[in-house]
Amino acid sequence: MAITNASDLLVYAKTTAAAKQVTRIRVLTTDPITLADGETQGRLNINNITNDTGVVTDSVTTGQATNTGTSVLAQITNLLTSATYDYVDSSGSNQTDGNYIYRDFENGAVGLVPTLQIVTGTTSPIATLNNNAIIIEIVTPGSSAIFDPVAFSTQASFSTSVDLRDVTTKDSGGYSESKSGLKSFEISTEVLQSVNPDVPLDGTDFFHELSERDEVNVAFSDRIRNIIATNLTSSGVDGFTTSTVTQTLTQPDPFGASTASKLVNSGGPFSRLNYNTTIARFENKNFVWSFYVKGIDATNDSVSVGINRELSDGSSVIAFNDFTTEVISGSGVVSNIQPSGKIDKIDDVGFGGTATQNWTRVKVTSNSPISASGKSNIEFRMYVGTYNTNVTNQSIFVSSWQIELTSDATDYQDPTTITHYQGNALVTSVNFDAGVEDNVTCSATFTGTGVTTLNQ
Repeated sequence: MAITNASDLLVYAKTTAAAKQVTRIRVLTTDPITLADGETQGRLNINNITNDTGVVTDSVTTGQATNTGTSVLAQITNLLTSATYDYVDSSGSNQTDGNYIYRDFENGAVGLVPTLQIVTGTTSPIATLNNNAIIIEIVTPGSSAIFDPVAFSTQASFSTSVDLRDVTTKDSGGYSESKSGLKSFEISTEVLQSVNPDVPLDGTDFFHELSERDEVNVAFSDRIRNIIATNLTSSGVDGFTTSTVTQTLTQPDPFGASTASKLVNSGGPFSRLNYNTTIARFENKNFVWSFYVKGIDATNDSVSVGINRELSDGSSVIAFNDFTTEVISGSGVVSNIQPSGKIDKIDDVGFGGTATQNWTRVKVTSNSPISASGKSNIEFRMYVGTYNTNVTNQSIFVSSWQIELTSDATDYQDPTTITHYQGNALVTSVNFDAGVEDNVTCSATFTGTGVTTLNQ
């Protein structure tokens, strides 16, 4: 594991478990498909079916459906439930919403999964989807476990060992012989903690874990700066969603890979890419949000940004309007287009080619700490073009989002390249040493209770 310097030796504890994705599939109640001449039923295809082990399969054919929403949704349901998807509504009944009926499905796999796609069939008898016949929404994005640092310290260590079993016999020729026995690992850390009776230890309350004998999941890692746990900006991946946007993935990114995506406004006034996460991670903290954008041409070279706080069901939305938007590399002009709700626009971003210099990097910095005010989620929104303007087919490239709880934007950190040792452990010792003024040094030792893995 490459450690940049001593201050990068950290211990992280899991604060939020990995989540399964919940997908809502809406089907027009009347006339959702067109059937071939002489046919009364037809088949559709489903892409991006992810089983409970994370294996993705495309072009899976449904059973034959008649030209009703109930029949089409029933065939989709049959296929998904046989592929380890579960009903969210245990009654298994369809719900009605205007001209659509819908059902929610929970993916069998925990964590990051691609968004389902339902398309015209390829197996006879073929069903052709009519316009707006099926709408797929991500109700709960799949996400990996969230690990927050429990110690910003220059003192942290990780060790693993294996006991030896003596298997010496008379045939050993006078030499000791051994075989592998019990394996174990240990992590220790210390942190200079400010003592404030009005503020809890905020993730470093090791004594509570010790007294309650709680098992924790810990990781020993390089410093993780980027809250976002994926290098993609793809709907359905680790908190990303879209609204009235058509998204094309695996586009060239600023670093010579293919993690960028192309966003095309499909006709909505608030056409956007969102990143949604729990607001508890931002409570009373400042943040810096940075990203790369690139235009398609001189008429498709604008994005707008906004930040909202909301409840997990999407209701009672409050805009966070105390932030500053700046271009930190490349070209671009920033202007404020909605002072009351704080929506900033970046015009004249770079465009053309795949070279790094054609990309514009933007940072959005909070000027005051985030207050949750009874909210559960925070959502970072990037609008294609101008906020609240319906321009069908306006488009932009986006890549490499980064959200940091720091005072300034650092170089982009690809979350998929961070190596860390991870495993379940118990807190086996806690020590508090008196410091100067209102500080105390808190030390803790974690002893593993199971397998430790090297994750990348």
